Amino acid sequence: MTGNNDLKDQENSILIIDSFALLFRGFYATAVTGNYMRNSQGLYTNGIYQFTRYMLDAIERFKPTHVICAFDMGEKTFRNEMYSDYKANRGAPPDELIPQFDKLWELVEAFEIPCMGKVGYEADDMIGSIAKHYSDQGLEINVLTGDKDTLQLINEKTKVTLMKKGFGNYLTIGMDNFKEETGVTYPYQIIEMKGLMGDASDNIPGCPKVGPKTAIKLIDEFENIDQLFENIDQVKGKLQERLLENKELIYLSRELATIHTNVKFQCDLDDCTYVINQEKLIHKLKEFEFKSLIRKFAV
Repeated sequence: MTGNNDLKDQENSILIIDSFALLFRGFYATAVTGNYMRNSQGLYTNGIYQFTRYMLDAIERFKPTHVICAFDMGEKTFRNEMYSDYKANRGAPPDELIPQFDKLWELVEAFEIPCMGKVGYEADDMIGSIAKHYSDQGLEINVLTGDKDTLQLINEKTKVTLMKKGFGNYLTIGMDNFKEETGVTYPYQIIEMKGLMGDASDNIPGCPKVGPKTAIKLIDEFENIDQLFENIDQVKGKLQERLLENKELIYLSRELATIHTNVKFQCDLDDCTYVINQEKLIHKLKEFEFKSLIRKFAV
């Protein structure tokens, strides 16, 4: 039996989707076998097709009342101004994927789901800002992504669902299982860890020779980087030397890893209600020639 509080939560739950995380995952999951998919006009569609399958599965699984899709809006953000090598290790996306970026936006709009992004910021910053805005209003938030950086956004109202290997395989992390899954106690400590150990995927440097185990141990003992350096005399030997030598880099890394939650945006809650406009959606699905999805919605 469902209590009144649970019913209230179900009436006001938002699924925030990290759009390009799903698009990239879908593209590479099919491209590895050479299944790029193209419509009769020659448009590659494997990424957006898989994105749609992922999104629909998550909506069916988690049953949100509202859905928002967050987007990156260009390669350069304020983090590149802070640190020119930020994400400099990433190569250009495959030619087959590039045309699917704009088409994904069109597809999401056909679902009448708001597309949210802001030039100069990453999708994570938009996700964080939306999550904070609506969780502060008491709504239940679920962030769908493959990016563990978003774990810093978790609170009593916000959960993060990580997509795992295999279709429909998820790991949802909230305050109840946060320490078990991350090794640290509080969500903000994800940022403290990144400051110490860096993040190779984003080219965040961190402190040389400090890995996850050492970072977790230091955060467990000192709680955060500020208190670590206030009590640096308690750290012995070569580790103390490395930390002091790379103090500036550690603080820069922490700042690079911090998701901004104060990005201004306009998105009324009513506009996020998940309701299918059958005619509009099927028109777009026919353009992409997604026959199985057309059959799904043409009932």
